Amino acid sequence: MSRKITIAIDAGHGGKDPGAIGYSGLQEKKVNIEIALKLSKLLNNDNMFNAKLIRNDDLYYSLKKRKDFLKQNYVNLLISIHADSSKKEYVSGASIWIVSNIRMNREINNFIKKRLTTYFPKNIENIFKDNENDIFLKKTILDLQSYNFQKIELDLSNHILEQLRKNIKLHKIHPNYASLEILSSIHIPSILIETGFLTNILEEKKLKTSDYQNKIANSIYLALKNYFYNFFKSKCF
Repeated sequence: MSRKITIAIDAGHGGKDPGAIGYSGLQEKKVNIEIALKLSKLLNNDNMFNAKLIRNDDLYYSLKKRKDFLKQNYVNLLISIHADSSKKEYVSGASIWIVSNIRMNREINNFIKKRLTTYFPKNIENIFKDNENDIFLKKTILDLQSYNFQKIELDLSNHILEQLRKNIKLHKIHPNYASLEILSSIHIPSILIETGFLTNILEEKKLKTSDYQNKIANSIYLALKNYFYNFFKSKCF
């Protein structure tokens, strides 16, 4: 493979925004950055990938700044790392979220109304520029792209859940849909991984350890490697 797959890793929260807080005081932002750093190292040690961290320390980044990072760096995929919370102390396990169709349709319609053309492959940008007033053509292209991205998100999410299941407990065994800002970029597939519940005493203790964080990071890495290896292998035949 001549070109590396560029993956943006978003460690949720940071700086003045701690995210969820566990019973012992463990802050979500600290769990997120530790797993993100471990995942980034695994990916960058593999010639298939080029990992870019949206934040690599304890700084606050707004959602707008995170999304701008995705546009400016022309990444192929976003993996957003989070930890969960619940009013029910017994709830535990990992889950995966992808953007809902309703949210994505709203983003596409807003994009068309603003008559934007940037942050897409050159061939799409050129079509948009040459057909600036053809709303239906733009909508058709973006709808088709969105359908393709959602297929990638679903397939890849299932790969990640399969790997995670081997090492940690799952809260939800299938990908879920949500209207989350970080997932709403229309030019790349995006996946948000909730690694566990800080409001579960036992899971909070696990999420605090380097060993458990490594299990999660390695599971995500292996899923990405297996998915893209099989994806490109199928394109060769």
